[in-house]
Amino acid sequence: MSWYCYAVAESAAENPAAGISGLRDRPVSAVSGAGLTALVSPVPDEEFGEAALRENLENLPWLEEIARAHNAVVDEANRRTGVLPLRMATIYRDEHRVREMLDDHAAQFSEALRRVRDHAEWGVKVFASLGGSPAPATPAEAPADGRSYLRQRLRQRQTRDARTNEAVGVAERIERELAELSADVHRHRNQDPALTGRADSNILNLACLVPDTGRERFLAELARLRQSGVAGIEVEVTGPWAPYSFAGIS
Repeated sequence: MSWYCYAVAESAAENPAAGISGLRDRPVSAVSGAGLTALVSPVPDEEFGEAALRENLENLPWLEEIARAHNAVVDEANRRTGVLPLRMATIYRDEHRVREMLDDHAAQFSEALRRVRDHAEWGVKVFASLGGSPAPATPAEAPADGRSYLRQRLRQRQTRDARTNEAVGVAERIERELAELSADVHRHRNQDPALTGRADSNILNLACLVPDTGRERFLAELARLRQSGVAGIEVEVTGPWAPYSFAGIS
């Protein structure tokens, strides 16, 4: 058996994961050291050993199953106390190695826990339709010649460029205004339509670390931004989450 590590928390008199089932329905236990607690559960070596893990990490259905179980443990523990989520498939061979990990990174973990204490992560995505003006009810006539065709293509490109610049300006304004209400912000890579399942473009993918005491103000500002947005631009909000984007550890 090896130990799968979900998250790190400050040491507490009680196991912050008591009663939680982790991977393969094994109970989540607490391994303590250096004033910290790692939330772990045993996993079989034939599935999570080094060679097997390399192979399984190429298996998308397996990865999805592990990700769901990992997130479920982290989310439930985070409802009880502040935690630092660890990267998915963080494996140690025994409890001694887990304690060594806590000892080796105690200062980093403690500082990160202090930074995210009484805060939650909120996700904000901005989507925009960048195709320009909607198609007219009556199809336009085909260009009469090559020069007319080029002029038409130029106008289409100019319309799209203007629309893109407008959308980017709106997204930057949203980011600035939300940053003022957040302890920290992290811009993730914009998501491809294949991941979002949407026809429009993701032009901002933001994680905001919001103090619990400022949650209502943050959400009110988001509601205002959504209502006063530019046509064709949509703001999507998710959360609250454990501070995955602000753990500062790997």
